[in-house]
Amino acid sequence: MDIRQHFHQPLSLLSWLLYALACFWLALALSWRGLAWFDYGYPFWYQVLDIREHIARYAPENEEKPGFEQLPPEQHKRAFAQISRAVHSGGTGLGELAYRGPDGKPVALLTRDEILHLEDVAALLHLGAWISVFMLLFWLPLALAVKRCSRPPPGYRLLGAGVPAAIVGAWVLVSGPRAVFYTLHDWLFPPENPWFFYWEESLMSTLMKAPYLFGGIAVMILAGTLALTPLFYYLGLAIPAGRGAEDNRAA
Repeated sequence: MDIRQHFHQPLSLLSWLLYALACFWLALALSWRGLAWFDYGYPFWYQVLDIREHIARYAPENEEKPGFEQLPPEQHKRAFAQISRAVHSGGTGLGELAYRGPDGKPVALLTRDEILHLEDVAALLHLGAWISVFMLLFWLPLALAVKRCSRPPPGYRLLGAGVPAAIVGAWVLVSGPRAVFYTLHDWLFPPENPWFFYWEESLMSTLMKAPYLFGGIAVMILAGTLALTPLFYYLGLAIPAGRGAEDNRAA
């Protein structure tokens, strides 16, 4: 029995869902990595979110880290870039980041708890990179499976892709972006390592105006992901699969 004549079967829908997931993940990974290359657009958000004023307001209350508010904006931006690059390098060098205090002596930029959290972030990014490799390896085989099995009708595809998106969207709308942000941190990071830091007590949190900066970055990553997903989707389906590929094209 030719499976292509039975697009309604679960195998057809499953193949398409897995392929769509792989395309979305690869687009997400590429968008994320591209923004990371440009320090997540921090100079832009530094202006838009008025982070300099935010630092001037809260950094002086951090008595253990004096003088950070006196640094010029270029050094604030450089500090963020150094943190970002260290996190994307497995956390290497986080403990060495410092700035010159009012007395000219170096002051450690990060506390031990902040370093632990950023190392957790680095570990999560490392895991995400391996998942991306896995997705890339299965991207074309899944595209071939979609072409070999007739695609499910548009209604099924809309349902399969739309339901998860609707659930996530409803969660954000009902709970609010900040609550979702905190919940994800509870899920993703070890409970023994703190991840919440007050602006008055953390130069890292003040520098990033958390969580507002992360919201802006998330919007940029999502926009890039939505733009790149169709590229991966149609590119995978456009690659010839050998003899008979012309008869199994997925539009």
